[in-house]
Amino acid sequence: MENGWMIALYFSGIAACLGIATVLKLKVKIFHKHLMPTSMLAGTIGFIALQLARYVFGWLSEDMLRQIQHELGFLVSHLMAIGFIALALKDRNKKKNNDIVNTGYAIVKTYMVQGILGFAISLLLVKSFYPDLFPPLGMLLPLGFAQGPGQAVNIGIKWEESGFTDGANIGLAIANLGFVWALIGGVPFLNFLLKRVYKNQKKYNIHEVKDLEPEKDTRRTISVPKSMHIDDLTIQLLLIGTAYLVTYLLIWGLQELLTPLGSFGETVSEMLWGFNFVIGTVVALVARGIIDRLRVKRIMHHKYADNYLLQRISSASFDFMITASLAAVSLSVLRTNLVPILIITTAGGLFTMVYCFFLCRWIYKDEQLEHIVALYGTWTGTITTGIALLREIDPYSKSRVSENLVLGSGFAIFIGFPLMFILALPLHGFKVNQPIFYFWTFVAMIAMDILMTVLLYLNRPGKKEKVQKTGK
Repeated sequence: MENGWMIALYFSGIAACLGIATVLKLKVKIFHKHLMPTSMLAGTIGFIALQLARYVFGWLSEDMLRQIQHELGFLVSHLMAIGFIALALKDRNKKKNNDIVNTGYAIVKTYMVQGILGFAISLLLVKSFYPDLFPPLGMLLPLGFAQGPGQAVNIGIKWEESGFTDGANIGLAIANLGFVWALIGGVPFLNFLLKRVYKNQKKYNIHEVKDLEPEKDTRRTISVPKSMHIDDLTIQLLLIGTAYLVTYLLIWGLQELLTPLGSFGETVSEMLWGFNFVIGTVVALVARGIIDRLRVKRIMHHKYADNYLLQRISSASFDFMITASLAAVSLSVLRTNLVPILIITTAGGLFTMVYCFFLCRWIYKDEQLEHIVALYGTWTGTITTGIALLREIDPYSKSRVSENLVLGSGFAIFIGFPLMFILALPLHGFKVNQPIFYFWTFVAMIAMDILMTVLLYLNRPGKKEKVQKTGK
């Protein structure tokens, strides 16, 4: 489109979908009472609008529709990175909390077990009914479920360059079916736990009115003098933009170093672009540490990062991301790969439900139900869906679970960094036609899973108290 209007239309179209969804949530009773977040409803509206424009009114050609879906996929990946960078730049309490550490270990462990499950299923499907299926397809299960649409799209795009047809759209489809499991499966799961396991109805009242629930962390933290003549929001965007620029330069530099190392180095360097949000979060956390250090040394005298505005930017990024990801799903891709996708996501949804229940009861001493619900929503959707489910039983954010989710995710980024290389193994095996790399993928995932399990065991609730009593 001339004059660069396409970029503006993507923004306006997503905003329009969010506006319509907001009105529906406020005015239509069925949407008002349903747990579905506004962004998911908006994404559904966007998806329907694109299908009508193509298949009913004929306003879009097939090539134009695919281009829009592909570019929305790129937008999803950048919005995810912006959202995580904004969260990582926030100032936070440095007090040690074992639940944060355990959440980080649990997140990485979940990547591994979902990866083992999904990869095993896709290889079985290749050997049995779908010989032309892309063998590493099942590895999109942890990316679409536990990491969300942004990461599924990122990796799907990179795999497309290696021969995986419609990889980005299949990643989106898996991620969005994860949303279905998070919300449509999450509510019955929550009610089952309330009735059969956690029966304290006085504490957990899911029918409580939440329309006017107060915001947490609304106190402004910025202290920039007005003589600088720069808006507070501009400063936050400056910080985020700078961190993202450093992220780009860092990925580009790593690619230049890895590409000459041969085929595997080239594969890993391609995967780096799919981990833009991981590297961006690390850059933002380092930047946050430098800012804190400069303030301690009194070299920097003002607080430039504003927790309230950064949270708002992050939330808005995730809302736009979820809307764009749902709108970008391709019907033609779903028709072609529907059965394998349904098999992988159904197995993933049911497994995650049972796995989450037993794991959270093992690693958390307090607020078990809150952790089960929030992590189930996160491990099938995103942090946004996890918090949406959490609010059904913790409407006023009295628990520390949402903080554990965000900080635990940041901690998981550091210890889960090997995932980048693990994901490169099956792709490299496919490119050079050496299935032995599939075996080494399983070995690597099982080894990481065992390591996370050992770390969780050593950090389990009550262990330190037992050690102290034994010492006495």
